Amino acid sequence: MKSKIASVLRILVCILMVFTIIGTMGAIMVDKMYTPEYLISQARKTNTYENAYNSLMKRYSDNYSVSNIPIEVYEKAFSVEWMKDSIDDKINSNFENREAVINFSEAEKYITEYFEQYAHEKHVIKDETYENKLAESISYAQETALSEADIYSFDVMERAGIIEKMSSSVDLIRKYKYACLGVLIVLLIIMILLKRPVYWSGTALFAAGMILAISTTIVIVNNMIERFSLKNFTKYTLITGTLKSIVDTIQKTGFILTAIGMCFIIIYCIFSKSEKTDREDIRLEEREDS
Repeated sequence: MKSKIASVLRILVCILMVFTIIGTMGAIMVDKMYTPEYLISQARKTNTYENAYNSLMKRYSDNYSVSNIPIEVYEKAFSVEWMKDSIDDKINSNFENREAVINFSEAEKYITEYFEQYAHEKHVIKDETYENKLAESISYAQETALSEADIYSFDVMERAGIIEKMSSSVDLIRKYKYACLGVLIVLLIIMILLKRPVYWSGTALFAAGMILAISTTIVIVNNMIERFSLKNFTKYTLITGTLKSIVDTIQKTGFILTAIGMCFIIIYCIFSKSEKTDREDIRLEEREDS
């Protein structure tokens, strides 16, 4: 009877360990991902700086009929390096709760030079209308560049109150990360008290790893990430690239957990077989002596 109760308890603890392991891995990943360093690294890996710059130049070119400023002016005012610095500061400022410091001095300089050259060639009087048009053109250039630099749509999420909720959720998950680790340790101690901890811990690791590996493999095989649809090419490549990175990491974690679990199970089988053989040898020796 005691043996049956112990077996049931081992199974229950093993099941709890499976979900605790998955929860711990998830909390660790969220803790790692929701950082400026990770978001910046994803922007770099997905060529977001170049894509954002090209998208910005296209917007300026498409709106020539409105701004009447040649694309060459914007090409001198902005660069890929400028876009990189702006995107990085936009990301960092979101986590540091401050306004992003974006340098628009070059844009103001070249747009003003173009207006002055145009006024000189066309004999335009620099009156209030001229100054207002210049201010509008500089403002348009800045707002357009800022919208492209905000690759994660922090401004939109801030206005919708999503950033605050997201930060609160991540802070809570970070606290649960340690709680999950604590629960995992408690379950391991219980497993030791119930005996055969190596086998059942290995089983839990194997099961958790298989759940992660199989689910992510299904996502990859069916190209589920590629089915996302976004009009903005920069954000599409960034989001899909980031999701692929996350799925790949989860898949690799699943395979590693599965391998570790299998090793634990194999080690248990080898040692249990060795112990069984030793016991049989001892019994045989006792019979021979008798």
